[in-house]
Amino acid sequence: MFQVPTKTQYAIRALVHLVHAKSASVASIAEAEHIPSKYLEAILGKLKNAGLLISERGRNGGYRLAKDPTLIPMSEVVQATEGEIRLVECVDNAAVCILGEGCLPRHFWLGLKSAVDLYLESVTLAEIAGPETSST
Repeated sequence: MFQVPTKTQYAIRALVHLVHAKSASVASIAEAEHIPSKYLEAILGKLKNAGLLISERGRNGGYRLAKDPTLIPMSEVVQATEGEIRLVECVDNAAVCILGEGCLPRHFWLGLKSAVDLYLESVTLAEIAGPETSST
């Protein structure tokens, strides 16, 4: 089954929540978005390490976007949660395929990866979050 990993789905939901809430705790995001708190904490840590979120400690602490949602392409979100997209192993390394450079379906996989990469780069968090969602 071709499926976007749960980790990435949760990351997108959490980020959209933060677009609208501006700042929120792990507990409040987890409750609102129906995401297990411990799992969400790990996901938000990845997003923070990728420079997409800022965390603030203390009583009024929580997470907020590190930059305007219009400046966050979905490719950065996927990269933060999953790393490089590899639809099939041979896309980045033809030597992995038993057919090598002579593998005719490889061109299809390269085209599909290119289309996915271009689409993820073209859609921003602001577009997913809905109208009037700029400014952090």
